[in-house]
Amino acid sequence: MYSVGAISGVQQNLKLFLSLDQHYTQNLATRILSLILNFSLVGRLLMGWLADRFPTKHVMVMIYTLVGVAIPFLLFRQTLPALYIFSAIFGIGLGGDYMIIPLMTAEIFSMEILGRLLGLILTADGVAEAISPWLVGRMRDTNGTYFEGFLTLVGVALLGALAVSALPKDRRVA
Repeated sequence: MYSVGAISGVQQNLKLFLSLDQHYTQNLATRILSLILNFSLVGRLLMGWLADRFPTKHVMVMIYTLVGVAIPFLLFRQTLPALYIFSAIFGIGLGGDYMIIPLMTAEIFSMEILGRLLGLILTADGVAEAISPWLVGRMRDTNGTYFEGFLTLVGVALLGALAVSALPKDRRVA
């Protein structure tokens, strides 16, 4: 829920952040969103490749950390090169995130309960995906800036990395 909430909170508010807070054109905002999605394809392939060669848990921590590391590029370096760096890092994390969750679940639990577990996990992710953008938008409406909301999402993403660090490395019997 942490990583999906962080990703969704940024993704759903990004166009408004770029146009309202940063005064970029709609064309540039659209280009940044497309760039993120293109890098997400790279993230899916790269993180899948890494997960075949390294412990999935470590790859998952890296993905969640990438999301948390990307967001400050929006806040502290408000330049076009920083936006492109953000797009690359965030996009790779975005692509890896959706690929790694089922893989990690299958590694920890048996295949007999994988469907039920993914149903629960993806439902919880859907809740985070729905609530997070709303909370960030509410914080923006209250404070007049996305700074606090996006900074909160950095913490949320890093909490996700910390939570993944606590996952067992061995398969659990269910």
